[in-house]
Amino acid sequence: MILLDQYPLWAVYVVTVVLALVFAEIGFRLGRWLQRRDPDSGKTGISGTVVGGMLGLMAFLLAFCIGIVLNQHNGRKAMVVTEANAVGTAYLRAGFLDEADRDLSRNLLREYVEIRLAAATDESVLQSTLARSEEIHSELWSIMEDNVHQGQDSDIMALLVDSINEVIDVHSLRLAAVDLRLPDLLWMVLYAATMLSFLLVGVSSSADGKRDPLAILLFALALVAVLMIIVDLDRPQQGVLTVSQTALSDVLRQMTATMP
Repeated sequence: MILLDQYPLWAVYVVTVVLALVFAEIGFRLGRWLQRRDPDSGKTGISGTVVGGMLGLMAFLLAFCIGIVLNQHNGRKAMVVTEANAVGTAYLRAGFLDEADRDLSRNLLREYVEIRLAAATDESVLQSTLARSEEIHSELWSIMEDNVHQGQDSDIMALLVDSINEVIDVHSLRLAAVDLRLPDLLWMVLYAATMLSFLLVGVSSSADGKRDPLAILLFALALVAVLMIIVDLDRPQQGVLTVSQTALSDVLRQMTATMP
């Protein structure tokens, strides 16, 4: 959910735990109120069955959502490796160009990797990075066009053109991977089910008229921690479980080592 991206993970965790405890307290007081109206209402086993069913539904929703965001997270990691391979190949094949175009192409590719690594750690430069990335695409493609127009249409040139084309294509794929998020509707269902679960737990715990704050607190801390894993994995490059940029860093290191 885009709204959750505006807040740090720890803040989302604390607020969600507090909300869960509030709903549990509301459920406890609601259960006590119902018992005062009907003293026999707390003697049936229906509430326990409902709570068990709701918690089973929560387990299913959590497992389902974790599966989705984990696949998306792994897809983003695979895109980083794919882009690193594409840029690295283009950098090597640029060596077949004449000296001026070779140096220009390789400098552009180095800059390309540098700005993308910077954007991975600082989202404030994301838009400028995207704009500059597209400019670099155009500049690289212009170099390819100029060489082809000058009669450089050998098989080696074709391989170089394919490499630059792949760099451009992977850029689009990475953008698509970043935009893959858990649907807002699913987030709303997940949070609603969480709060309803704690409400029912509170109602069930009111049967004997005694609160068990420690048990409720531990349950809230554990369940919301699992929920935060989903929140963290759903964020493209925030939180604890971020997408590693090691592949691009390695490519940049190799490029720097081979600088003329």
